[in-house]
Amino acid sequence: MLKLKLFLWIAFCLSFGLQAQTNQFIYVDNGRLFHPDGKEVAMWGVNLQPCLSWEYNARMVKAGIPKDVTTWKKMTDESLDELELLGCKVIRCHLTPADFTDDKGNLVETIYLELLDYMITQTQKRGMYSYISFINHMGSGEVPNSFMHTKNNKSDYRAEWMLDDAVIGYSKNYITQLLNRTNPYSQLTYKSDPSIVIWEIINEPSYYAYEDFKNTRFTQPYEGWLKEKNLMDNKESYSFYRKKLVLNYINDIYETIRSTGDKHPVTWNCNWNRMIMGHNDVFEAIAESKVEVVAFCNYPGQNVIKNPYQKHPEDLTRYDFTEWYQKFYGDKNYYGWVLRNDFKNKAKVVYEFETFYNQSAYLYPAMADFMRSMGVQIAAMWHYSMPAYAHEVMGSHVLNLKCTPQKAASFAVAAKLFENTPILKPYHIESPLEFQADNFTYSYENNMSLYSDNEVYYYSNGVHDKISLRPSKNVKEVFGYGTSPLVSYDGTGNYHFSISEKEIELHIQPDVIHHTEQWRQTKEKDDVVTELFYDKERKIQLYLDGWQNGKFTVYKVLEGNEILVAEVKELDLKLSSGYYKIIKE
Repeated sequence: MLKLKLFLWIAFCLSFGLQAQTNQFIYVDNGRLFHPDGKEVAMWGVNLQPCLSWEYNARMVKAGIPKDVTTWKKMTDESLDELELLGCKVIRCHLTPADFTDDKGNLVETIYLELLDYMITQTQKRGMYSYISFINHMGSGEVPNSFMHTKNNKSDYRAEWMLDDAVIGYSKNYITQLLNRTNPYSQLTYKSDPSIVIWEIINEPSYYAYEDFKNTRFTQPYEGWLKEKNLMDNKESYSFYRKKLVLNYINDIYETIRSTGDKHPVTWNCNWNRMIMGHNDVFEAIAESKVEVVAFCNYPGQNVIKNPYQKHPEDLTRYDFTEWYQKFYGDKNYYGWVLRNDFKNKAKVVYEFETFYNQSAYLYPAMADFMRSMGVQIAAMWHYSMPAYAHEVMGSHVLNLKCTPQKAASFAVAAKLFENTPILKPYHIESPLEFQADNFTYSYENNMSLYSDNEVYYYSNGVHDKISLRPSKNVKEVFGYGTSPLVSYDGTGNYHFSISEKEIELHIQPDVIHHTEQWRQTKEKDDVVTELFYDKERKIQLYLDGWQNGKFTVYKVLEGNEILVAEVKELDLKLSSGYYKIIKE
């Protein structure tokens, strides 16, 4: 008997080990996302949209960028290179099927589908993951007769997507074809690509309220259901019916995905932070559904600006969000539902976040800290301004490595904080915007944030002597803005460098001048929002253990070629923006 038990135990261990080796996909276990090797997922990133017609019409056209696949691929590469420097680990994109599907949901080969293929492959090559939302519509599309264009092109009728049997059928056809599609750049089908972390069914789904539903063409099944259940027609009955509809739709699409053999976790988008108000039935359906992941957004400041916010822009950079986070953490009408028992078996992600009309240097890390306390494992800012047009961008959502240097540095700080902070740690509700832990700090009062561990030192503003988090003597990587114990710099861009025994790789971003406030919504036709100075030399001094003096050779790397800049005895240099290698003899 003992030998039999021992044999069964060895067989189980071998079987488990084989499964661990063959499983290539991120998976969910007990409400947590895990990598194939069993390590918990913690990914900080952005939404990137080179494959959306909205991005072309709203951003590229204004900057004079042609509709050309070679140009767009180059833009994608430049964006991903910047995001790699910022510590980005995940790229989210909510697809608009009207860009590449016909009236029956069949895939159509367009520039947008090719850019999706390309972006996913290039993301994977940089060690990042992709997070894809299948269904969204933003008012434009490449294919005129796509099933996502409703009658009279009233494409904002999102609530119909879950009620119209034809649209549901076309959606299932589109999703099935996309999952079975072979990406020509990777030679992998979408369903077999392990660099895709999760699927999301709909970006920001909508649901008819009782009064609105009564005026739609979908009431006949509801009336039949009332008769079958012997119920009165009222709000309470409709709430039961709507829960059934939502639950059936989610599970139907989920089973469609699984029928292809796909193993990626599936997500349902729970929309805005107050969506649960008036939608308790919907959230009950989500909790009971088969999806393994739920997503929500985080936009501090959106409820501060008057509606419509595009017509009432306001600078919120120095707005105090202490009360906002204190209220939103536990209130069941805000984010409190995330911690409910019926959602414990669902992994949590933030599909969009942004500081919103805000260019502060502290708020991203504060948001990352808050999200980890809510159990969030993936978070994607909406949306990253691509370098080809970032200098033209203004409004509520502006982030770019070069054009928003302090905000970008705080994004990099937040990435480190997010990846290295324990999940579901107790939240410090008494001081949401002034906090210091063992390895990070952020401060509304000082408009700064900092992350420090044995090998990393990141900061988003000048680090003064009163800040107790000092760099390690073994530091191997620095990302900063301004001056710190390791760097003296008088430029207005940020910088990043990595240190090995004999070499420093240094990236210096260009100097920045904003001619128009980035929080404003519009500008005069010929005004420049952000001007970048690539050739202006700035003084930079590095104070690194083992690098105080000696013989150093400085090269500038241009298109793969190393050009000699200087041979010096100490790292007190005047350099313009660019990528440098410093060799120690």
